[in-house]
Amino acid sequence: MNSLPNIPADMRGRRQWVVVGKDKVPINPNTGDAADPTNPDTWGTFEEATSKSDKVGFVLSNNDPYTIIDLDNKPDNPATPEELQRHESIMHVMDSYTEVSISGTGYHIIVEGYIPKGVRRDHVEVYSNDRYMICTGNVHKDRPVANRQELLDNMYKSMEVDNRIELEEQDEVISDSVLFNRALYASNGDKFDGLTRGEWQDMGYDSQSEADYALLAILAYYTQSNEQVRRIFRLTPLGKRDKAIKNNKYLDICLSKIRGKQPPRVDLSAIEVPAAPPAPPQDNEKPFAHIQPPPGLVGQVAHYIYASATRPVPEIALAAAIALVAGITGRAFNVSGTGLNQYIMLLARTGSGKEGAATGIERLMKEVRATVPMVEDFIGPGQFASGQALIKTLDERPCFLSIQGEFGLVLQQICDPRAPAPQVMLRRVLLDLYSKSGFSNVLRSTVYSDSDKNTKTIHAPSVTIFGESTPSTFFEGLSATHIEEGLIPRFSIVEYNGVRPPRNPNSNFKPDARLVQSLADLATVCLTMQNNNTVGNVEITPDALKLLDDYDTRVDGLINNADNTLQLQLWNRAHLKALKLSAVLAVGTDWYTPTITESIAQWALDFVNTEVTNILGRFESGHVGQGEERLEASIRECIVNYLRMGVDARDRYGTPKGLQDKAVVPYNYIRRRVRRHKCFANDRRGATKALKETLQDMCEAGILQQVPPTQASSEYGTTQAVYITGYGW
Repeated sequence: MNSLPNIPADMRGRRQWVVVGKDKVPINPNTGDAADPTNPDTWGTFEEATSKSDKVGFVLSNNDPYTIIDLDNKPDNPATPEELQRHESIMHVMDSYTEVSISGTGYHIIVEGYIPKGVRRDHVEVYSNDRYMICTGNVHKDRPVANRQELLDNMYKSMEVDNRIELEEQDEVISDSVLFNRALYASNGDKFDGLTRGEWQDMGYDSQSEADYALLAILAYYTQSNEQVRRIFRLTPLGKRDKAIKNNKYLDICLSKIRGKQPPRVDLSAIEVPAAPPAPPQDNEKPFAHIQPPPGLVGQVAHYIYASATRPVPEIALAAAIALVAGITGRAFNVSGTGLNQYIMLLARTGSGKEGAATGIERLMKEVRATVPMVEDFIGPGQFASGQALIKTLDERPCFLSIQGEFGLVLQQICDPRAPAPQVMLRRVLLDLYSKSGFSNVLRSTVYSDSDKNTKTIHAPSVTIFGESTPSTFFEGLSATHIEEGLIPRFSIVEYNGVRPPRNPNSNFKPDARLVQSLADLATVCLTMQNNNTVGNVEITPDALKLLDDYDTRVDGLINNADNTLQLQLWNRAHLKALKLSAVLAVGTDWYTPTITESIAQWALDFVNTEVTNILGRFESGHVGQGEERLEASIRECIVNYLRMGVDARDRYGTPKGLQDKAVVPYNYIRRRVRRHKCFANDRRGATKALKETLQDMCEAGILQQVPPTQASSEYGTTQAVYITGYGW
C-alpha cells in the first residue's frame, strides 16, 4: 500500500522533491541527473518525483519552515539502549508528525523551526537546510507538524556544547623536535613560544586552564598521537601542575574536546574522484529537449529562432519568442485590466549564442515588413538615455519591444542608490510602465522647470523589454537592495548555464511562409485595434481561473511567511507575471477569441515558478553579489572544477604527486583560482585573509574538512593545507 500520501500536505505541495537513486544519491525527477540540495533548479514537484519512483526525498531549504530530526538506528550501526531511550524522549517532547525511516528501525520527526547549521550526536541528527531526507509516509506518530523553535534552540545548544569524542591512541609519525619546530615557525609561532615558556598571564589568559587548553590544541594540531601531546606538554611550565602530572584524566578531557573539533583522519584511498557530468544533448531536431515548448505562435516563433540560430539554445529562443509576441500584443489585448507587456532578462555566458535572439527576431520582422510595413512600429529603441526620452518615444509609438544588449549593467546603474537624476527617472518610469499597459491606465505627464523636458500623458503605454547579459555580470553586481527596490522582480529571468553549442550548419534560413503570415495577421489585428483605440479582452476558462486563483493564494502565503523583504518582493508579482504570460500565450494561440486554458495557465505557472525559485536559490547559495555568501559560493565552484579535472590538469597546477588522483583539493590551487575573483579582490580584509577565514568557516560548518597536517605531510608529501568535502557539502 502506498503510504506517501500520508506525508503532510504542505510538504507535498512544495516544489522541493527528488527521487532517491542508487546509494541514496538524490536525482532530479525531470532530467534523471544528480540533484543538488542547494540548487532548486534540480528539484521537482511531489507528483513529478512519485511518478518516477516510490522512493522520494524532500529537500530542506531556507524557503520552507521545516527542520528534520533524524533518530538513527541502522542495523549496521545500532543505537545503544540509552540512546534509544533518549530517542523515545525526543519523540514524546516534540510531539509532531513522525514517520518510520526507510530502514524500518529509525524515525524522522518533522517540526517547524530553524537551526543555524546541521548538528549530530549520539545517533541524532538535526538539519534545517541544504540536506534532503528520504520520506516514507509510514506514520509512527500521526500529529500535525508543530512549531518547536524553543525546543530546537535548546536541543541545538546541547548538541553543540558537548563535542567530546573518545580518544584513540595513534602512533607517532614525527619526532618531538620536528613538531616543536613546525609549531614555533608557524604563523602563530609567537603564541606557541609564549605558552611553552609559561607566560600565560602576560598573554592575557584569564586562567591557566585556558592556557593549558590553547597549548594542547596547538600540539594536537601537529600530531595524532595523544601520548606525544601529553609528553611534550608535561615538559613545559604549564604541565607541572599536579592535576596534569598525577594521571591522564585532566589532559584527556581537554584532548577529547580538542579532537572533537578537529577534522577526523580520512582514508583518501576510499574517496573516488567524481566523473565530469555528461554534456547536454545537441540534437537540433529536438530543440526543447529539456524545456517543454509553449503552445501556439510563441512556440512556433521559439522553434524557428532556435532552428535558425548559429548556436542554438532553447532558453535563448524561448525568451526571444515571448518578448516578440508580447511586444506586438502588449497594448491591443488586456487580461483582468492589465496589458500583456513583458520584462525579460536573458542570462547566458559570452559566446553561447545570445545574439541568436536579436538576429532571429530581425529575420522574422524583415519578412513580415514586406507585407505589413507598419510592423516596424513595434520595434523600439535599443537603449534609453533617460525616463523622459522613453516617455517621448511612447508618445510616438505607444506599444513596442526594446531589445537591449548588456542590460544587466543598465539595471545595476539605474537601481543604484547613488544613481544620477536621469537614471532615477528612468527607473521610476520603468517601474510605472510595467503595470500601466491596461486600456484604462495612463502614464501621467511630468513637468520640469526646463520645459523641454516636460512629458505628455500617455494612454495605455506598453513597453516590452528584452535585455541580455552574462550571469556573472548580472549576479555579481546584484544585491538584496536591488531586489527590494522593486524593478528587478518585475523581470522574468531566463538563464542558460550550459556549454557553448556547436555551430549549426543550417543556420540563418528564412522563416516558413505560414509563420510569417501568422505574425503578419497578428500584427495587422493589433495595429487596427490600436488605430481604432479599442482593446481585446483575454478570457479565462473556469479550470484555468481556479489554477491561477489557487496559485495567488499560495503566493499570498509565501509572502506572509517570508523571512525577509527579498522573498517578499520576488513572490510579490509572481501571480501577475503568470497571468500576463498566460494571456500572451492565449493570444498567440487564437487572437480572435483568446482564452487562457488550464494547460496554458499551467505552462505559465511553471515558467514563473522556475525563474523565481532560481533567483531565490542564487541568493540562498551565495551566487549573488560580493558578500560573505558569495565568497563561499566562489570556493565551492573552484572545488567542483578541481574535482572534475584529470591528473594532467592537476599536475599543471602543481598538485603534489601523491594527491593527483585523489578527491582532495590543495590550498594552493584554491588560492590561485579565487583570490582574483571580484568578491575576494574587493573584500575589505584583503583577498588572502578573506580566503583563509572563509575556508576556516566552511570547515567549522562541516562543508569542508581539512586533512590533518600530520597526515598530509607523512602520507602525501605536502605541508600545505588540503581539503575534502564534508558532510555539510
